[in-house]
Amino acid sequence: MQVLSLAMPRTGTVTMQAALEILGCKPTYHGYTPLYNIDECAKWISAFEAKYHNRGPLFTREDWDDLLGNYQAVTDSPAICFAEELIKAYPEAKVVLVERNIESWYQSFDGMIQEMYNPIIHVLRLLDPQVLRPTATMFNYVYKDRRGFCRTDNKKELQHTARTLYREHYAHVRRVCPKDRLLNFRLEDGWGPLCEFLGKEKPDVPFPRLNEGAALAEMFKEFQKRSMLLVLRNLTLVGVSVWVVLLAVGWARR
Repeated sequence: MQVLSLAMPRTGTVTMQAALEILGCKPTYHGYTPLYNIDECAKWISAFEAKYHNRGPLFTREDWDDLLGNYQAVTDSPAICFAEELIKAYPEAKVVLVERNIESWYQSFDGMIQEMYNPIIHVLRLLDPQVLRPTATMFNYVYKDRRGFCRTDNKKELQHTARTLYREHYAHVRRVCPKDRLLNFRLEDGWGPLCEFLGKEKPDVPFPRLNEGAALAEMFKEFQKRSMLLVLRNLTLVGVSVWVVLLAVGWARR
């Protein structure tokens, strides 16, 4: 593990993933990574249960290696929910904290709140135990759990407290991270301070500028489509099973 990018979601986490991978930190773990590696959700759920609900042992370096050992860097949630744990587990890793104007950040973060509290997700979660249920359960610990990272299960309350959560998270990271391991960074700073801090050569390509909101919206759209196809398949199988049972009952009554 080379880099822990522990900024809040919607601070340019997709851009940071791209930048870190350009610098050789391949692969970099992002919040959407478990959406394509469903088995990882159960491990994150165990970590959330242990930290936020006192159920099961807290993760050790060995546990984190089992989950993140194939990655050179992390960014976005759910990883940021374990900022202090990861800072202690990986003392060799540098920590980057990306700042964004808080009002600009909130406008983007509110879009994520809308996605997380979308009632369609709740319905699909009930009908899709293979994909959406484990991923939604994992993210519920972040955004919809009164004992979880955001400390609420209410949409309006989260909208009201979001800025406070932002400030508290940044203060917490700065408090628990040794100063010589921490870079306070803004995306507009570009390659210079990031490369100097990480001891990397400055690439001969421009610093990436990705539209995080659009990228994640498209990802959620594709993920929901994938889930709906599984739901349709499951409903079809249930329908066929019911038809077979009814046919068998009818035959038995002859």
